[in-house]
Amino acid sequence: MNELFPPAIPPSRIVNPCPPSGAVVRAAAGVLAVCATLAAPVQAAPGKSGKTGVPAAADFASLSGARAGSCSTPLDGILGAMGAPTLRHCAWSQHVEMLYWDTVPQTPNTCLPTPAIAWHRLGAGARTVLRPWSSSWSGQSLQAQHNGVEQAGMVWRQPDGRWSAVLWRWRPSDRIPTRAWQAGHWQDVLKAVHAVDAANPAPRRTPLVAAWLDATNGKPRSLDGDNSVWVSEGSCLGMRSAGLGQAQLHLQYSRDDARLEQRSAMQVMLARRFPAAEWLRTFTLVEPAISGDRTGAKFLAVWKEGSVVQGQLWIPLRDQGGIVRARVSSELPPAEGAHAQELARTRAGLIERELTRLAHAWEARHE
Repeated sequence: MNELFPPAIPPSRIVNPCPPSGAVVRAAAGVLAVCATLAAPVQAAPGKSGKTGVPAAADFASLSGARAGSCSTPLDGILGAMGAPTLRHCAWSQHVEMLYWDTVPQTPNTCLPTPAIAWHRLGAGARTVLRPWSSSWSGQSLQAQHNGVEQAGMVWRQPDGRWSAVLWRWRPSDRIPTRAWQAGHWQDVLKAVHAVDAANPAPRRTPLVAAWLDATNGKPRSLDGDNSVWVSEGSCLGMRSAGLGQAQLHLQYSRDDARLEQRSAMQVMLARRFPAAEWLRTFTLVEPAISGDRTGAKFLAVWKEGSVVQGQLWIPLRDQGGIVRARVSSELPPAEGAHAQELARTRAGLIERELTRLAHAWEARHE
């Protein structure tokens, strides 16, 4: 099969609803009205294809320039978490594929909104790390390349409030003329999916948020101002940033100046501030990512109050004389006795690891 063009319709099967020009002159007014009606363009609803009724970014025939055909390969297993796509089309001798989910599945028992989970799963299917989902977005597009396959997609909210997703994949042909023709249609795909980005505000990124982005790469996550939420090891975590401020007890920037008695005094102050806390990790100096590196001092502590396990990271700054603080919290599931204690210890270990990753990401980006 020619991978450049779809199979042509035999001339004998093409029907012209309007008579030749000479006959038109002699036709009755009623025939002229019928021809005018057939010649009028179809008016599509906003964001919809006039031919198929699907959103413009999922109008396969219009964007690919080919008839929709079946796909010869199984559905990508990574995209299985998105559920069965409403439409899955292939063409160009299997060089182009489109998957469209009219309604992305709901995600119960998670702290992330439905579009954030769908966004993460779409990125996993495209084998690319995506920026966190923002609560201010009504949609977002992605564009990536993996193993020579171009990919483009988006997650967006429909006018009726439901969320939809589409993912396109293109493996360019080895034949130069064919690849050039395909590339022209691929530009139409990119234009369609990127149209959703026009109204999306750019999220503000503080130095701490930039480090958090590095530390949480590849994990389901969302960002709303200074509040960050992500899922790690099956648990939901939330981070609030305190920004710059002065510590109640001065913390030295240099690791060489971080004294044990200073850490003990800081722990006493924390215990007075949180009298109901169960301390699962006392105020501790964080080791650098590479042992022996001359990095700035960073400290963390982890504690439990009620059903919430919390951890905090302190990052003294070299020249500004202030300190950056990040508070991470996680709600524990209902449990009693030894099981509850084990859950708390496990969650405290997770929070300590996440804070350590954040500290190391800060080192790599800002020191």
